[in-house]
Amino acid sequence: LKVMVALAGIAAATPGSALQPLQEFLRGARTSSPDNAEASAARRQSDAAADGELGRALPRLTLRGTYTRSQYDSTLELPGAPPITLTPKEQWDGSATLDVPLIDLARFTRIASARSGARAAETGAAATDLQVQARVAQGYYQLLADQALVASSRRALTVAESSLRIAEQRHQAGTTPLLDVDRARAEVERNVQQVAAAELQTSLVARALQSATGLAPELQGAPAFVDDLHAEPPLETFQVPDDRIPSLAAATQSRVAAEQQASAARLALVPTLRAGVTESVNNVGVLPGHQASALGIVALTWSFDLTTLADIRAQDASADGARAREQRARLAARDAIHGAWMTVQTNVARSRSARVQAQVSARAADLALERYRAGDAAQLDLLQAQRDAFSADAARIQADADLVNSRAQLRLAAGESLLEPQGREAP
Repeated sequence: LKVMVALAGIAAATPGSALQPLQEFLRGARTSSPDNAEASAARRQSDAAADGELGRALPRLTLRGTYTRSQYDSTLELPGAPPITLTPKEQWDGSATLDVPLIDLARFTRIASARSGARAAETGAAATDLQVQARVAQGYYQLLADQALVASSRRALTVAESSLRIAEQRHQAGTTPLLDVDRARAEVERNVQQVAAAELQTSLVARALQSATGLAPELQGAPAFVDDLHAEPPLETFQVPDDRIPSLAAATQSRVAAEQQASAARLALVPTLRAGVTESVNNVGVLPGHQASALGIVALTWSFDLTTLADIRAQDASADGARAREQRARLAARDAIHGAWMTVQTNVARSRSARVQAQVSARAADLALERYRAGDAAQLDLLQAQRDAFSADAARIQADADLVNSRAQLRLAAGESLLEPQGREAP
């Protein structure tokens, strides 16, 4: 049985809930999130930098044209020869120069480094997308939990109002003191405050989700979670190769780019060889009898100063730092996978226990209400039972939300996108 990443073990809202599916918010975040936009801009900038580095190593054609006007012209007249113009009154000059780098090992290595940096930026954009998805998924499931808490708070308010009516009826019949009525009324007001607090939290989370995705949540309906509490596949199945975890792959490519920059700094000690040819033409004649002339140059260049050694040390240190960052990213990625997997196991047990607690507390509250109606239970026992029932239901709601969110976070930590799910075998 294949379990889709976006749906594997993840609770969904009941058909009565109008909240949009998670995928709609994820797609909205991909196009609206400032983090994704910034990562996309950094990727394009790195691509352009790589193209620029390549362009500096390719042959370069330079065209130049000038117009010169002198107040006076000058000529040289020799016996038996036509006059030679030394300074014409009007002169047009044109030249075309082709410069070709033949050997420049440092620059060629910097090209490779720039390409590695561009790949790192592209992979970094994918890592940013997963981070945004993680925040959106957490906000989405928290919103579902807050909506469910609002519904639970309203049910508790209805129960408290019913208890108040019973207390008032019994007081009118002379079987209950006014103190019980006041306690019941105070319990109603406490539940009113709980409803207001739950509605506020729902509004705040919905606003944050809208800001992150550009999509306004539709909050009508009462959602419910339907996770089946299944266990995840073994941890080893989530320990994927380094190149499948974007954050780690980006750190690896950045390390490669830094090492290539360090190699380029050393290769700066190697002479460079360039060749060039220039074609010149003017309206007077470059040489007597020649309107155009060509000049070819082959240049071998070697330079050295103390800054070269300083650059080598600096690039070596930068490469060491990149290796340390890669190792830190590797440890963080593996720890995140392990932590997410363990969190799912813990949340499964927590959710299972919270559901039992909620059921038992609800039955105890119903029994306390029946006994109070019959006059066999004190009002304080009823109020405590109702409060316990609400607290247990709230804990169940949060436990279920944490569980389904942790399943999504586990797959994101393993480098899987919730928008492009991959199959994973269920246990």
